[in-house]
Amino acid sequence: MNQVTFTKKHSTLLISFCFLLFIVNLLVSCSPKIGEEINKRIVDPFDETKILNVHFVTTRREMTVKDNCDTQSFGFITDINPHYGICLVNIPSKHIIGDISLDNAQDKNQFFQFKGRINTDDREFLNKIKSSASNEVLVFVHGFNVNFDEAVLRAGQIKYDLKFPGEVVVYSWPAGADSGIFGQVMVKSTYDLNFTEAKINREPFAKFLTDITGLGKKIHLVVHSMGHQVVLPSVANLAKQGKSKFLSELILNAPDFDKNEFELILSDLTKSSERVTLYCSPGDNALVASQKVNGAPRAGMCFKYSGVDVINVNEVDDPVLGVGGLGHGYYSSRPILTDIYQVLLGVSVERRLFIRKSGPKNGENFVLRK
Repeated sequence: MNQVTFTKKHSTLLISFCFLLFIVNLLVSCSPKIGEEINKRIVDPFDETKILNVHFVTTRREMTVKDNCDTQSFGFITDINPHYGICLVNIPSKHIIGDISLDNAQDKNQFFQFKGRINTDDREFLNKIKSSASNEVLVFVHGFNVNFDEAVLRAGQIKYDLKFPGEVVVYSWPAGADSGIFGQVMVKSTYDLNFTEAKINREPFAKFLTDITGLGKKIHLVVHSMGHQVVLPSVANLAKQGKSKFLSELILNAPDFDKNEFELILSDLTKSSERVTLYCSPGDNALVASQKVNGAPRAGMCFKYSGVDVINVNEVDDPVLGVGGLGHGYYSSRPILTDIYQVLLGVSVERRLFIRKSGPKNGENFVLRK
């Protein structure tokens, strides 16, 4: 009797084990390797100097030069009618990560260069994005005191260094200042003017975002600094109107945005996107200065927000080329781009390289290790 019971138990276990082994083998045989998936996604290795298309939408008033993308192309005041087009940008293979030194007369492998501009209207612009072979689009919105040419170069650098397979669009609102000494010295005046222009651009950006999210593509939105004044209320309003998950990844870098106002629209922001990632730094002197000017803490100064992956990057906040020290431009550096690369692949935050959990009493959820 005991022998019969023993045999039946082992037979049942053996059948269960064989069934489990069959399921595992089936899953393994049907699931492609991760490496193969990444290789399929990244069609271009971006390992040589390349001329890239950087699509632009700008509400800057057009200036004297209408066929290039340099500092004389678009200015610092909002135009009622947005301008659309493509900047052809030479991305040097030997550039240091984060550096966008421009010189059209030097070695193309060492310096960024502008190679022309193609102007379009809104319909042609959207058709070009829609016809792209890739299903992904990365939209970049810059921050305070950034001229049009710098915004375009930065978008090109981000596309190249991320090996991003889809189209990259820079939405350039009228930030920046006159290049003269007076304009450079009047930082407070420039900040106030840029802040006003950012708020004026909320409605045009919402229109642009409605158009581009209607193409059926996977839209990743990357924002920096004061650009959040343009983006966040626009995204929240679209979510309030009933649109949900119209963004894939919403990536917020050093948001110069009132902390309390951010919390008020937080539920709408999380409704808008598959995931929200916020890179913060308590050592960001630009945000510290903004807090003094605006009289309120900024969202990018490291606070926990429900439904948001808040990552403190203070440890890796090294100024580009060892120059400077505002601690505000880390979004285009190697450590942050390495993490964003994994974000765009869909890797969860706790499984990404160089991420550790933060302490329970700290403002952030995670820390990006040096």
